[in-house]
Amino acid sequence: MNNLTLKIVLTCNGRILTMGPGSDLDLTKVTGLESSAVSLSTSDNALVDGVTVDGKKIKARPIHIEAAFRDLKNNPENRAKVIKFFNPKYTGKALITNMGVSRNIEYELEGWSFKTQTRLTDRLKIVVDLICPDPYMLNTDNFGKNMAAFTSLFAFPWRVTSRKISGLPAPYSGMALGGMAMAYRTLHQEVALANDGDVPTGVIIKFVATRGPVKNPRVAKVGTPNFMRVKVDMAMGDVLVVDTNERHQIVELNGVNCYQKVDRASNPFQLDVGDNYLEYAADENYVNLDVNLYYTPKYLGV
Repeated sequence: MNNLTLKIVLTCNGRILTMGPGSDLDLTKVTGLESSAVSLSTSDNALVDGVTVDGKKIKARPIHIEAAFRDLKNNPENRAKVIKFFNPKYTGKALITNMGVSRNIEYELEGWSFKTQTRLTDRLKIVVDLICPDPYMLNTDNFGKNMAAFTSLFAFPWRVTSRKISGLPAPYSGMALGGMAMAYRTLHQEVALANDGDVPTGVIIKFVATRGPVKNPRVAKVGTPNFMRVKVDMAMGDVLVVDTNERHQIVELNGVNCYQKVDRASNPFQLDVGDNYLEYAADENYVNLDVNLYYTPKYLGV
C-alpha cells in the first residue's frame, strides 16, 4: 500500500476525520483494503480423496489503521478531537481513495487507542481497528435509469405553433414562441444495466404512477425466471419502491411497508456481473408508469 496515494475519510455521527495527503494526519500503516478472508464449507467422503466444497462465504472485513498527527504543538486539541470522533455507539462510513480510485464502505468501531509517547513532544499517534459487516467496497456513484423516459427531439428556440404570429416573415411565423417541445416516450419496456463490479448487486426499483392508475406493476430479469411483482392498485401520484439488496430488502407504497403484497412467486433478484436486461409491465395501464432503476456496483477491494 502506497501511503502517498492513499487517503481515508471517516464519517460518523456528523463528524469527519481525514487521514492521508492534504490532511492533519499521516497514514503510517493500513491493512484490510485489498481483500477479506474467505470461509469454505466442505464435506468429507470416506471413499473419495480430498473434500467437496459445498459453499464459499466472504467474511466481515477488518481494517487496521495507524496514523500520526503532523502537528507537534496541538496535542491536547488533537487528543480531544480524536476522543470525540471515535464513538462506538454509531455506525460510520469510510471513503477510501487509492491511486485515484474511490470506494465507500460502512464500518463499526472495534477498538482504538493512542500509541504510547516516550516524550511529551512526540507526535500524537493513533491505532484504529474497524470491522465492516458487509465486506464489499461500494462504488461512490449510484447508477440509475428511467425505463419509460421521454427523449427530446426539438428544444428552444425551436417551437411549433398552430397559428401564425404577425410581424414575422414566412416561413418563420409558424415556428415562433408559443408552441410546445417535441419528444417521444420509450415504450419498449426493456433496458440494459451494466454491472462492472466484482460480485452481483441488488437494484432499487421505483415505480411512479405519473399519468394515471396502474394495477400490479412488475419488473423481470430477462432470460431468467426471476421477477418482482407487487399486487397493489396504484393511483396517480403513488410511488412504489422495491429494494432487492441483501440486508436492505423492502417493498413500500408511499413510504408504508407492503411486503405482504408481493406475489409469492417473486424472487428478489440480483444484477449479475456484466450486462443485465430488465423489463417492466403491469396487469393494467403500464403506459402510466415511470420506472426508475438504481444500483451500486460492489468490489472486493480498492
